[in-house]
Amino acid sequence: MADKSPHSGHRERVRERILSQGFDGFQPHEILEFLLFHTIPRKDTNIIAHELINTFGSLQGVLDASAEELMEKGKLSETSAVLLSSITDIFAYYEKNRKITQPIKTPEKMKQLFKPYFISENCEKLVAAYFDSALKVKEINVVSTGRESGLTFNTKAIIRTAITSEAHFVAIAHNHPATSAVPSKSDINATNDLKNQLEQFDIRLTDHIIFSTNETFSFANNEQLNCFVSGGTKQWQK
Repeated sequence: MADKSPHSGHRERVRERILSQGFDGFQPHEILEFLLFHTIPRKDTNIIAHELINTFGSLQGVLDASAEELMEKGKLSETSAVLLSSITDIFAYYEKNRKITQPIKTPEKMKQLFKPYFISENCEKLVAAYFDSALKVKEINVVSTGRESGLTFNTKAIIRTAITSEAHFVAIAHNHPATSAVPSKSDINATNDLKNQLEQFDIRLTDHIIFSTNETFSFANNEQLNCFVSGGTKQWQK
């Protein structure tokens, strides 16, 4: 049976546009409108997309919202709310499970490696990556998650995994969900302690990345604090 929706012609044109050029040139509301095509077959999703962006402030605000918030504040059905609230989780899952074959030899690449683990993350989390002698990824794992008493830097767990995976290099990352990415005194002390303990096993701590909502901080890329990782920015030149 043919689609009798009055919006079917518009939807087909949007699909053709995506097939021909991807999302280049799309406005935020147009991306949201397209996503809603799949759960709202008979209504004008352009209007709904504009209302959602007005309510949550931006496309990012909509996609970062929980299903409950989208249903309560955005007046969406459960089906639409679950779809939109799952987008960032699906992207993070894809990025975390994507096979990485290239060496991670710059602070920017290191940030990109860790970034999927902190997308829409509201709790503190510590993640460690382990590398071979060519700085190719051998393993990545979540070391610990925050509690009311704060985030525990489980140094023993990191060292144990580094040894069992026969890593030559280790990098760590954690997040500050409610503050800036500037490292605290405890962050600096924990980084220095991990660096010193890893060096006893001839393993180098290449970087410690801190994520906040809108910024990132790299120990290796900071002139004042790169002494707390093995070699600082000089290591990326090797």
